[in-house]
Amino acid sequence: MIHILNSTGGSDEVNSIRYEGNSTDKEKVETKRPTPLITIDWDSIIPDPPSNTSDVTKKDLKEVEELSRGVSYEEFDFIMLVDDDTANLFKSYAKKAGLDYPSELIDDVMHDIDMVILNLKYKFRRPRPFQIAPHLGYVITVIQTNTHQTPSYPSGHQAQGSIIAEVMSSLYPEHKAKWDELANLVGKARVMQGVHYSGDNEAGVTLAKTLWADMKNNLSDHYSKLIKEQK
Repeated sequence: MIHILNSTGGSDEVNSIRYEGNSTDKEKVETKRPTPLITIDWDSIIPDPPSNTSDVTKKDLKEVEELSRGVSYEEFDFIMLVDDDTANLFKSYAKKAGLDYPSELIDDVMHDIDMVILNLKYKFRRPRPFQIAPHLGYVITVIQTNTHQTPSYPSGHQAQGSIIAEVMSSLYPEHKAKWDELANLVGKARVMQGVHYSGDNEAGVTLAKTLWADMKNNLSDHYSKLIKEQK
């Protein structure tokens, strides 16, 4: 865990801070790949993120500061489980409930939504909470992994978790409350890790719900039939 030290800066200076890292060669390829399940214009689904010195950002930073402080061993394991693979929580519950986890369908959906997520991240280039916190007097504890080496907005993990919840709710609507609960836990884990604002998660949820509303109309006959049978 890394403790980000406190420093200060003027509002104009802080608002000018953006995520400056460049996309990798792999990411550049990913941003250009086709998305056969997505037929809508996704570029304007989510609004611009709030400025770095806005009241909304400060409120979110305070939450990150509080949730990332003093993480227990149990919470650490939970955070790392989500960090490793967003699907882990859903697979575990599906197994306990005796439900088939549609890996092929989820993989197809992830293939498409990941392209959108990455493009939007580099469009907005929102800095991570730990990049802004020192300038505004907040101290954030970050659990360092290789999953937050991109811009912050929207949250990719939250978007992935939310779209898995949408898929599973379409197939198993009687478990919808649980799928939504798991999606929310994914977002909370990322805040506890010190790598996302709640606003990133809200954008991820909006993105996932909007894209799934389109994607579910473009599935293979097999999955389209399964979903229609649940209505």
